[in-house]
Amino acid sequence: MRLIFTRFVLFLLVSNVMSDGHRIDPFLNPLHYDLVLLPVISGGSPRLCGHVYIDVQPTRTTNLITFHAVELTIIDVSVRSVGNETAAVNPAIDDRFLQLEDLCFSGLFVQTSKEFQTIQEVPEREQMNIVLKQVLLKGQKYRIGLYYLGKVREDSRGFYRANYKNDVTSCCHQGWFGGTQMQATDARRVLPCLDEPGFKTTFDVVVGHSNAMTALSNMPEISSRAMTSTRDWMWTSFSRSPPMPTYLLAMFVTDYESLETIYQLDGDRSVKLRFWGRPDQLPHLKESMAVAGDLLNYLVKYVRQPFTLPKIDFITAPIQLHFEAMENWGLILFRENRLYHNKETDSEDDRFTLIQIMAHELAHQFFGNLVTSNWWSDIWFNEGMSSLFEMELTDYAMPNDTYRCEAERHKSIQSAMKFEEERTEPLTVIRQVETAEEAEKMFDPLSYSKGSGLFLMLRNFVGHEEFRNALITYMDRYQFQSVNSRNFMEILNEQLHQDREFGRTMNVTKIMNSWTHQPSYPIVRCSLAGNGRIRLSQMPFPLLRSNSLQVNALWWIPIAMTDGRRPDFTREGTYPRVWLTPERPTLEIPYFPQVSIRDGPAEDQEPDTWILVNGQFASYGRVLYDKANWRLISNQLMLNHTVIPKVTRAQLIDDAFTLAGAGYLDYQVVVELIEYLTLVNDEFVQSTSLFHLKLIQEQSRHNESLYNLFKEYTSRFKFEKTDHGEPGDYNDWVRVGDPLDGVGCLNWSDDGVCVDQVMRLFHAQMDGSITPEEKKAMTEHLERNWCAVIRYGGKEEWNWAWRASLCDMWSSQRTKILSAMSCSQDRDRLKQLLSRVFSPTIEQDPHDTFATIEKMTENHVARSMVLNFLATNWEILGRHFRYRRSGDNLKLLTSAAKFLSTPDELKEMSQILSDLENKDKKLNRAFTNGILEGIRNNIRWGEKNLEQVYLVIESRIMTRRSTNSLAKTNCIP
Repeated sequence: MRLIFTRFVLFLLVSNVMSDGHRIDPFLNPLHYDLVLLPVISGGSPRLCGHVYIDVQPTRTTNLITFHAVELTIIDVSVRSVGNETAAVNPAIDDRFLQLEDLCFSGLFVQTSKEFQTIQEVPEREQMNIVLKQVLLKGQKYRIGLYYLGKVREDSRGFYRANYKNDVTSCCHQGWFGGTQMQATDARRVLPCLDEPGFKTTFDVVVGHSNAMTALSNMPEISSRAMTSTRDWMWTSFSRSPPMPTYLLAMFVTDYESLETIYQLDGDRSVKLRFWGRPDQLPHLKESMAVAGDLLNYLVKYVRQPFTLPKIDFITAPIQLHFEAMENWGLILFRENRLYHNKETDSEDDRFTLIQIMAHELAHQFFGNLVTSNWWSDIWFNEGMSSLFEMELTDYAMPNDTYRCEAERHKSIQSAMKFEEERTEPLTVIRQVETAEEAEKMFDPLSYSKGSGLFLMLRNFVGHEEFRNALITYMDRYQFQSVNSRNFMEILNEQLHQDREFGRTMNVTKIMNSWTHQPSYPIVRCSLAGNGRIRLSQMPFPLLRSNSLQVNALWWIPIAMTDGRRPDFTREGTYPRVWLTPERPTLEIPYFPQVSIRDGPAEDQEPDTWILVNGQFASYGRVLYDKANWRLISNQLMLNHTVIPKVTRAQLIDDAFTLAGAGYLDYQVVVELIEYLTLVNDEFVQSTSLFHLKLIQEQSRHNESLYNLFKEYTSRFKFEKTDHGEPGDYNDWVRVGDPLDGVGCLNWSDDGVCVDQVMRLFHAQMDGSITPEEKKAMTEHLERNWCAVIRYGGKEEWNWAWRASLCDMWSSQRTKILSAMSCSQDRDRLKQLLSRVFSPTIEQDPHDTFATIEKMTENHVARSMVLNFLATNWEILGRHFRYRRSGDNLKLLTSAAKFLSTPDELKEMSQILSDLENKDKKLNRAFTNGILEGIRNNIRWGEKNLEQVYLVIESRIMTRRSTNSLAKTNCIP
């Protein structure tokens, strides 16, 4: 029997190593973790010493156990059988603590168990296999104990440390900060574990730390005691967590101070909210403290589930995180500039962003934490749902500022569409994930922004109440479990089939699969078919950067419609009237009243009013109308643009520009659509139009006549803030007495800043004579305002801005200033800005570097310098960006390439990429091919469209000149 069993174990070991991917064979079910962690974060020898008991239950008899582990050294292994209870180990009688003290502070360790035969590391799978001396029987419960050593990292993966200053004026670093970042697959760098979201277990945590510091974890502290052998160090124990996946486990050690409040939630529960920061940061936590409890309570009431934990800690890390925030259950981590709000220096946009990110992470306390996606391929559900609710919650917290929520939703959905349009290979929302790298790549615009757009569409077509009821059932049925998006769709099916007559034939799972399992998105064609009928059809948006591979897909598309006679953009107006389906991708329906025979042939009769499909993002996709309907919409905008809500106006114009760029629409239609912007200052829609016009203008730079024509054309837009606006408009609070209202301005920048006014206020800021109202106006659009100053100013303004970028303590301010400085037209100043990263006296933030260089790619004077800088300093910049997500160098190249549009520029970029491929063997070839294909696409676009654009713009300008000339002639007495 022993010989046969040994062969069986060896077979298991070999098969486990040879299988593909990083997933663990689920023959070991984790029940509980009891972790003792001793991080030493100060000094020149940081280290991580740990012991973990993992209670497991084998699903088959074996003496092989497999855990995820990266950069961990296993020192000893113990095994013992346990009963049904996972009781916490009593620290007073547990010798693990003394063992870890000896291990970490003296380097000594005495093996007491050694209940293993061999330990085999499998680095390519990020796993280790341990062959035990004893057999684990199927269905029995065991406690596996592991002593180990790990690394304290300098980047934000696993357990990391940061050395920080308490004051920017200080010459020296004054404090240490240590903490964890586990998502997506970095818990395996902190402890041996089954590091997959499908394994949810409870955790007991004890952290060792200096007496001068505080330890935090997901749960509240329950006890602390001095270390036995180490003076001025202590152990802090935390209460047991609810079941959660390893990626939500969090621990921090810090000397930060805190502010706290007790918030009474709906029902009989209260929650302690603590906000951590350095002493100078505490006064700027008030904004976060003011909204966090209300946002959490909104969610509690919406999903009708109590918040499970007794506390939430909010903390920032003084390290360059590669993300905005992390939703660790009960211990939420933020980037430094995302938790604090300085009323003196931060804008309303900064406040909005703070609340938005806070809302997203609090939404995750339910979507992801209470109920978890069982594998990374389905992470879109948690991220998309949290992104949907971040807008709901932000709108709730800022009811008088609906503009920003609408603008952010528009920007989010459009960014997802742009991401899909520029793919060289099709990518689906739900896709196969086998490795840690593939898991990391799931956190992309498809999971967040497209996911949010799909849930917005789903809520529109099933109804808000049905959507909420399904979420309530989902939370109640699957709390503390790991499931997938299909479970939620099945609940919706159950409810619709019971409660609604039409729902008995609706299959939500089938509908949503057409969106999550297929790449790209649909274009809905809408045209008049005669006699009051309209024709609807669908087709996939093409991959603009691929000539060989195109998408062939059909979707279930809900079609909401309204028209100029009875415009309805309310919640009811987003409800679908008809559906396009894969089985019926084209249909004709009666819409307008039929004309009588005496009025003439029906086919000659056209309705005198517009029709609009899927406004307010009722569905995910773009709509292509016939020319007659585009003309009617343009007429409506000229007559009274407010009949169509601003988010739908922006949606229409973004669709028109994008469809024209893809060859489906004449630019004459686009120019007619945006003509109303010469009459009113519709700032939201204006920014969308200027974004597209800038791309076209930059591609026409080699054609001087067209380039100058563009400058004249955009100068006709109305930038003065003198119109009355709309309810909830962004400029409501600054409209009266705004020192940058542009009234009477003689000199406008390309993006609508009055250069005369902004230069006056900047000089007042330089000499200290600026008033609080003027300073507020400058701060509100700091990057745009300072960009105009730097672009049109001289050396004096540049030097003052440079000094400000060195002195500013708040990173959000510094990033804006540096981005604004990239607008300079002086090559020497741009060179100074680029070389800042190499300055021995400046600690350049990688986020600032990335934002600055990305902004410089928009500046035609700087573009060639940026390409040279990236190519020359590829390896150095790669190391500089090591704390951010990978591929930043390539992203910057992509940003520069989107403006390149000549064969010579294509040749230059081809040579740059060829040289880089020789330097960097890990360079992503698909990414570089995409860059080149993007430039080729720009060249093709120019060959096909530039002449047409020139004629359209020229005709529009000549008409305007003639009108102005006639008006002046008629005014002569």
